[in-house]
Amino acid sequence: MTSASRTLALAGLLALAPLAPRLGAERPPDYARAFHRGDYPAARALAADRLKDRPDDLEARIFLGRAEAAMGRFDAGYAEFRRALALAPDDPDALYYVGITAGVLAQGEYDRLFALAPESARAHQLQGESYEAQGNKLEAEAAYEAALEAGSVSVDVLVALGDLARSDFAQSVERAAQAREYYSRALSRAPGNYDALYGIGALDAFAGEHARAVGFFRRAVRAEPDSAPAHLALGISLLQTEQVEPAVAELEAAARLEPRMRQAYYHLAHAYQALGRTRDAEEALARMQELLRQKG
Repeated sequence: MTSASRTLALAGLLALAPLAPRLGAERPPDYARAFHRGDYPAARALAADRLKDRPDDLEARIFLGRAEAAMGRFDAGYAEFRRALALAPDDPDALYYVGITAGVLAQGEYDRLFALAPESARAHQLQGESYEAQGNKLEAEAAYEAALEAGSVSVDVLVALGDLARSDFAQSVERAAQAREYYSRALSRAPGNYDALYGIGALDAFAGEHARAVGFFRRAVRAEPDSAPAHLALGISLLQTEQVEPAVAELEAAARLEPRMRQAYYHLAHAYQALGRTRDAEEALARMQELLRQKG
């Protein structure tokens, strides 16, 4: 699908997607009837008139945004959807239309980028992200490499290349070495980068170098204290180096941050057992088994 086709498809969703019916609604308001018969200028005018008297009317605000967008005025539509979201931050329709319109506007900016600077580092990076989202790792890696060659070295691109290489590291020693090199280059430019720190820690842990992994996972936790995966990884490596009490603290933190993380309870059970906390171990195993049943 071309970029123009994608934009038209997204725009079509703005015009055609039904609005969830409001509780207590009897007959559609005049602006909604005008919109659904395709008279978008009239829908826009009628919704705007309604909002003069009732600026807090969520439905009228959304129809005003839809009318603007249906006439190709995506910036104006997006502004109205954002106002609707301010009125009702959890409203599904407001959230939906904000997301759709943001996609249309983003596609326009992407097209401008590729038209003005098709060989720029950012254009290649965007291509890499697109390929990666499609699961095309080889093309993604080539695009990220082109991004490095096209401009100043980007930490984000280095981390992306590291992640791609690390996804293969179980199959190839060379890929593990490549991942480490990319992450190390990223850390030389941004020493506190969470993704690079976690990535190197994961490489070390997989290689059985848990003592070294602990240092990187600790730095990753400092960079993002609310990361359940980082606390989990640190807890596992601490457990592997027989630092059981510190491991328990990290594993408990992971479970607090992500209560459905089965791995945290599995390793907590082993850690509790090593400390002689039999009842806690049993409770951790029971919680893990409950989560497994829920998954099934």
